[in-house]
Parts: sequence; C-alpha cells; structure tokens
Amino acid sequence: MAKIHTFEIMQLKYLFSCLFIALLSSTLYSQTLIKGNVQDQQTREPIIGAWIRLLDSPANEGTLSDANGNFSLPLKQSGKVKLEVKYTGYETYTDQIQIIENTETIVNVLLSEGNVLLQTMVISSSRSEKPISESTISLDIIRPEYPEKLNSTSVQQVLDRIPGVQILDGQANIRGGSGYSYGAGSRVMVVMDDLPVLQPDAGLSNWDDLPLENVGQIEVVKGAASSLYGSAAMNGIIHFRSIKPSLEPYTAISIMPRIFMKPSEENHWWGKGNNTVPGEMITTMVHRKRYRKTDLTLGGFYANKTGYNEGANSENGRFSGLITQHLSDRLIVNLGFNFNKGSSSSFFYWKSEGLYTGDTSSYSNTQKFRFNIDPSLQYISTQNYKHRFIGRWFHIDNNVDNGQSNQSHNFYSEYQCQKSFESLGIQLTAGGLMYHSRINAALYGDTTFRSYNLATYLQAEKKWFDRWIISAGLRYENFSIYGPTIIGGDTISNPSVESRPILRFGTNYQLTKATFIRASWGQGFRFPTIAEKYISTFAGGINISPNLNIQAESGESYEIGIKQGFAFGMLQGFVDAAWFLSNYKDMLEFSAVFDQNFRTSFQSQNVGDTRIAGFEITTQNQMSWGKNTVQISGGYTWLDPKFVNWDSTGKKLGPLSLGKASIAQRNAYNSTANYNILKYRNRHLVRIDLEYQRSSWYLGCNFNYASHIESMDRLFEDILIPGLKSFRKKHDHGYRVYDFRCGYKLSKWSFQINLSNAFNEVYIVRPGLMEAPRNISARISRIL
Repeated sequence: MAKIHTFEIMQLKYLFSCLFIALLSSTLYSQTLIKGNVQDQQTREPIIGAWIRLLDSPANEGTLSDANGNFSLPLKQSGKVKLEVKYTGYETYTDQIQIIENTETIVNVLLSEGNVLLQTMVISSSRSEKPISESTISLDIIRPEYPEKLNSTSVQQVLDRIPGVQILDGQANIRGGSGYSYGAGSRVMVVMDDLPVLQPDAGLSNWDDLPLENVGQIEVVKGAASSLYGSAAMNGIIHFRSIKPSLEPYTAISIMPRIFMKPSEENHWWGKGNNTVPGEMITTMVHRKRYRKTDLTLGGFYANKTGYNEGANSENGRFSGLITQHLSDRLIVNLGFNFNKGSSSSFFYWKSEGLYTGDTSSYSNTQKFRFNIDPSLQYISTQNYKHRFIGRWFHIDNNVDNGQSNQSHNFYSEYQCQKSFESLGIQLTAGGLMYHSRINAALYGDTTFRSYNLATYLQAEKKWFDRWIISAGLRYENFSIYGPTIIGGDTISNPSVESRPILRFGTNYQLTKATFIRASWGQGFRFPTIAEKYISTFAGGINISPNLNIQAESGESYEIGIKQGFAFGMLQGFVDAAWFLSNYKDMLEFSAVFDQNFRTSFQSQNVGDTRIAGFEITTQNQMSWGKNTVQISGGYTWLDPKFVNWDSTGKKLGPLSLGKASIAQRNAYNSTANYNILKYRNRHLVRIDLEYQRSSWYLGCNFNYASHIESMDRLFEDILIPGLKSFRKKHDHGYRVYDFRCGYKLSKWSFQINLSNAFNEVYIVRPGLMEAPRNISARISRIL
C-alpha cells in the first residue's frame, strides 16, 4: 500500500510539474497580436501591401499585408488602441480596438474605393502610387479596357486619342513639343513598368513590340519630368503598366480581322480593279493567374497585315511574359521577357499627289528580331525602406536593305530606394542607374559605337495639413559616346561627353474636398542620339547626312492647373484646366542644308531657341442609373509654337546664301509659312470619347480633330515630294475623324464591331504619306 501511495504521489508531482511548465511557457512565449486579413470590399480580392499600423503607438508599430492579404502585428501594449489600414486608391480604414494582453485579436478589414475618378491611382509623376488628384503636374490615364474597345492592334492608335498627344510617323508628341524627326530623337520617354523601351541609338519607339494584350493602365505625364526619368523625358512620359493577375485565373484568345475600304478620292486608290483587299488579321492570347505565392502573366500575338498604302505590309509575332515570386511579405522577385520577330516593307513618300502608292526609289524592306529579358527585385525592410533593383538586356537586330541596318546590345540597371516618414509627412525617393549600349550599324557609317548613360537622382515630397503637397527633384546625368575619330574626312573628339544637373519643383493644394490647384516647374536636358549625330543614308531621293557639331538641347517647362471634381446625383467626374509654357534652348530639329555644289540633304540641327505656350482643358465623367452607364471624356488643346530666332529676310535668300545666314534667317527659309510658327505643329487639337453601356451591351463614338499643319519643310513642298504643295492647298482644313463601336459581352464570349474613319476623311499627318481610309474591324474573344 505504501508503494502504491508513493507512486500516486509521484504521479501528482509529475502532473503539477507539467502544468507549471505549461503555464510558465504560456507566460514567456504568448504574444499580444493583432492578426487579420485585408480585402477589396467589392471584389473580395486580397489586397497585397496594405499598410497596417497603430495611430497612438509611441513606437509607430506597423506591418504590411502579404500575398494573401494576411497580416500579423505584434504589440507592446494592451487596452484600447486605434488601428489604421491604408492602401493607395482606397478609403482609409480606422477603428478602435480593445487589446487583451497575451492574446491574439482578429481583425478582418474590407477597404472600399474612394471617388472612382479622382482616386484613380497613378505612379508616373512620383514613382510611387498616389491618387491622380494629388499629382503636381498634368497627367492623363487610359483605362485597361479602352484599347480593346477601340479594337487597337498597336499602342500608337490608342495614344492618338489622348488630349494633347499625337503620334507623328511613330514618334510621340505631347503638346507640340516635337515636330517631324524622321524617327530619331524622342523628347517623350516611353517606359513599361519603370523600364525604358526606347531604342537607345535612335530614341525610337517600337510600338508593335509592346504587349498591348497585357497592358493595363496607361499614364501620360505632360511636361518636363527629366529629374526622375532621364533626358528623353523633356516633353513628358508615357508609362505602360502591366495587368496584375488575380486569384481567379484568366485565359482568353481574341481574333481581330480588319478590312480597308476605298478612299473618297478613288482615283488615288491602288486597290481599284485589283484582287488584293488591304486588311489585317490579328490573333492574341493571354493567360494570367496567381498560384499561391507566384503570379504568372503570359501573352502571345500574331499579325499579318496588307497595308492600305500599297506594299506597306508586315508580318509579326510576339511572345511575352512576367513571373512574380512573393518569397515573403517583404521580398518579391520578378522575371519579365518579350520576344519579337517579323518582317515589314514600307515607303518614305508617295509617287504623286495623294496616292496610296509609294515612289519606287523610297521603298525599304526590314527583317527584325528583338528581345528583352528583365530581372527585378523588391525588398521592404523592417524599417519600411523600399529597395528595388531593375535590370534589362535589350537585343536589337534590324536588318534593313538600302544600307539602313542596325544591331545593338543594350544593358540597363537601376537601383532605387524609397522611404515614407509617416509622422513627418515626407516621402523620399533616391536612386542611380547605368545604361550601356554597343551598336554596329550600316546606318551610322558602318562602324561600331559604344554609349554610356550614368545618372543619380533624388526626389523629396512633403505633405502639410493633409492637403498641401510640395515636391522637389534633382538629377545628375552623364552621357558619353565612343566611336570613330574620323568620319567623312572630319576629325572628331572621342569620346563625346556631356554632363548636367537638372531640377524640378511642384506643388498641389487641396482647396476644398474636390478642388485641387497645382503648379510645377521643371528643367529638361537631352543629349543627341547616335542617329541624330551620325546617321548617313538615303530615303528615296532624299539624302540624310550626319552632323558632328550638334549640341545637346535643354529647356524649362512651367504649368499652372486646377482639377475640379464633382458629384451630382448619378453624375460624377472632374474637369481639369492647365496653362503651360515650354522654353527650349538649342532645340534639335531636322532641316535642309546645301553644300557648295548645290546638293541638298537633311540633317539634325540646332535651330536656336523656341517657345511653346498653350492652354488645355480635359474632362472625365460618368453617370450611372440602374443597368445604364454613360461615360464621357475628352479635351481641347491650344498651342502657340514659335521660334525665338526668326528673321523673315531669310525668305529672300537663295540656297547658296544659307551658309552665311543667321539661325533666324535659316529658320524662316526652311519653313513653308510666311510667319513665325514651328514646323509640323497643329494649333488646335480636340479629342472626345462617348460611350453608353446597358447590361452587356455598349455603344461608343470617338472624335479626333487636328487643325491644319501650317508649316512644313519648304524643300518637301518645292522640290522633293511630288504633289505635296497642291495636296496641302486642297486639304487645308485639318482633319476630322469619327470612329464608332458596338459590342456585346456574354459570360465567356464577347463580340465587337468597329467602324473607323467612318466618313472617309482624306488626310496626312506628315509629308508624303496617306493615313487610313474608312475601315471596318471585328473582335471576337473567348475566355477559356
């Protein structure tokens, strides 16, 4: 019995010991936590990267939601606390919560979007997401569904619908900042997901390379933005942002046929009596899905086009993708890729007035293969410093006849760090980059060039009283080109090097709940591209020659604007008005030159100082009732583009006298206008889009107007392009283009019909090349 009693006592001691250890462990290792999940109130999709913090915490404790929207926030206090959850584009969530020490408190948060239009999120103006209403400079956006509804097969067709924006022979032009530059030297930086897509040797936009099938929001910054994006951003930025996958997988295939009809001036139509029907056949495929911690985006594109301009045909295939791995709620790695292969033919100018057929000497044929591979990494430290590295290997092989081929390998790398000091209302962005290119091109004298672009930048943004924002940016840029020391018998400095700092300031003040006033000033600086400096080729009978003496151009942009939001019952939207002024020093433009033997050529030249002033008003509106929605957007832009250096006596000079003429006289001589206006600019631009939706149906109309181009190169009219002068005299009213669309969406299928240039306007936007006549297209899509 004694042994049994002793055994029972030992069991009780063991039991009490286990209970004591368990209690001690609970005391030592249990934590005071807030745990939960953040979702979109409407879609119930998890929100990644929402900022969760305690407002009244002296330690400013905070964390981020992970790839599934989950968060866990350890606390050092108990009792009543005020929790705040923020994510850009959504209303801020705040709630008072009772915290019990050593327990987990569960909080699930549903965030609702703010004012749909004023709270649209943009990233281009500051490289961090913020509502469009808080931007310190003019910024327009294109929603992801808009390119599909236009049934656009190329990005440039979409951009041409934005107020103040024109695509002139493939080159982007914002508010008259650029003329006709023969595809060289863009003043508009084009980026996709923060990576530049311009071809480095020429500053050329290869629009067909962009994966439009997986492009989401498109943002257009108007005005100098060089402090954050570099020298090519003198005139603005066009930023393409990829669509992010959701938990619901999306796989779809689309087929888009198009047929071009006879123009209104049928005697100019090459297809008359011809069995060939100009048209296009496009096929696209997309797949987007989130697999736990992995996001996958894939896109495929194939196009076979028989151009409305005779012989301007192309065949092109593209495969692109983006893989994102969420290694943790703070570490994300990405790998993007894009492969393009195709062939095309085109001509530089028509055979005679208004013909859709080219001069036989101006045709060229191209075989292309281009690809880019883009690794990137993002890490958010425990102190909430956002570190980001992005890189790109961009390979270009354009095999063109007529001695216009070019090949290059281009390597881009950038490091960026961002930090928000919430208690001070300050956000800092700093970074540095290197862009190296190795180019071998018959187009540039059949020799090898190496170029380097090094830059470092810093931007600070401060918010006072939750309504007044001031931002300032500084960038230091260095360019160098290594090439031959002798070209055409001329000895040149090698390397060609230039460096310069550039500054930018901006402010935005929220006067009332929906009234935002802004002002900005920014410097710009653009180093001549290799194409502008060294190009040597023929385009038909036109000789394009190098200019080894051109200098970098610089400038300043000013803007004052106001954005007024409104909501009246079923109607909501905003109106934006802006006055702007751009001053350029040593502006680069292509102009005619003559040698002593009276031989004509075109080359890039510094045309002196220029001044572009203007006014722009834009609007976006939406009205909904029941199953009905009406959307109206558009804008009007007025420009006054002038040379600072202009002397009308140049009109009386002969070609052989130009060598001794002043810059002001040469500007007057080269212009078709008898008064001071920059070449290839339209004083008036109008863009309007109207759409009505009811349930699954929608009807839409788009209107584009551009006034007459008052000035072109004089030699084009007088000598080089046959019939140009008489065509411009006959069509001196600009152009008015109407497009109509109608579509229907089922759960898995969607059908759409588009009638473009419905009233068959005959027009040109650059000398010697006709624009598309009336055409009809369809879009049939199937979600798999």
